Amino acid sequence: MQLARFVPEDVDDVHAFASDPVVCEHTTWGPNTPDDTRAFVEQACRPEPGTVLLAIVRDGHVIGSASVWTTSRSDRCGEMGYVLHRDHWGRGYATLVARALLRIGFDDLGLARVAATCAPANTASVRVLEKAGLQHEGHLRGDRLVRGARRDSLVLARLATDG
Repeated sequence: MQLARFVPEDVDDVHAFASDPVVCEHTTWGPNTPDDTRAFVEQACRPEPGTVLLAIVRDGHVIGSASVWTTSRSDRCGEMGYVLHRDHWGRGYATLVARALLRIGFDDLGLARVAATCAPANTASVRVLEKAGLQHEGHLRGDRLVRGARRDSLVLARLATDG
C-alpha cells in the first residue's frame, strides 16, 4: 500500500468506493454520483496550500483517499480524514494511513495539533484513531447535518509533542 497524488484516470477506482452506500454510511458525503466523483478527482488533482490530499493505492488501484489540512495557520492546527473501499477494511491499512497523515501534518505542514472527527457509531474508525495515538477530546452533539439528519461527532486529536 502506498500514498500517491491523484490523477484524472483514478475516477473509476474512486467511484467504486465513493458510490458505495456502505462505505458512505459514516461519511458526511455520498454516495456519489459519477459527476460527484469526477468533480472530486478533478479537485484532488489541483493541490491547495495547506492541504495534502492523497490516493491510497494498492496493486496499482486506488482503494481510498486520505487528507490532512490546516484549519488554523496561526494556531498550527489541522484535521485529517480517510476513507477506504470496504474490500480493504480490517487489514490495518487505515491505521497505517492515519499514522502517515500525522507525520505529514507535523513534518510537512508544520502543525502542532491534528484532529479527526468520526461518527460515534463508527467504532472501527475510533479504534484506528486510537491505534494511531489520537486521544479522545470530546463528543459534539448534533454538529453535522448529514443527508437531512443531525449527527453527533467524536473528536480525537494528537499533538506533535505527544511522542
